Amino acid sequence: MVTQESAANQVVVLEPNGRLTAETVHVFEQALARRLREGCHDLILDLQNVHYLDSAGIGALVQAYTSGRGHGGRVVFVHVAGRNKELLRITRLLTVFEVYDTTIAAEHSFARPLRAARL
Repeated sequence: MVTQESAANQVVVLEPNGRLTAETVHVFEQALARRLREGCHDLILDLQNVHYLDSAGIGALVQAYTSGRGHGGRVVFVHVAGRNKELLRITRLLTVFEVYDTTIAAEHSFARPLRAARL
């Protein structure tokens, strides 16, 4: 499990690679924790190169989502397809996570102004 990282417009893209399983999830969790400590709370998780998820991998994605939100940021997902998408659908996480087809669409979602509350 290798995690690629890049940053643009104060949004960090994390790209786990290979299997996200009990045996490999610690590498992903360490990269995520480091970025959160550095103050990067807006994250895009690109799953295009994750070929296999087990329950530990799904747990790591949930932890990433809740950690980002807990730090006042947002965590969104891109390139969720195939078996990974089916797992997130079955677990109903697709109704919780923000999922975009492309990294560009995900980046643009961070640029959108927040809606003003109606009184």
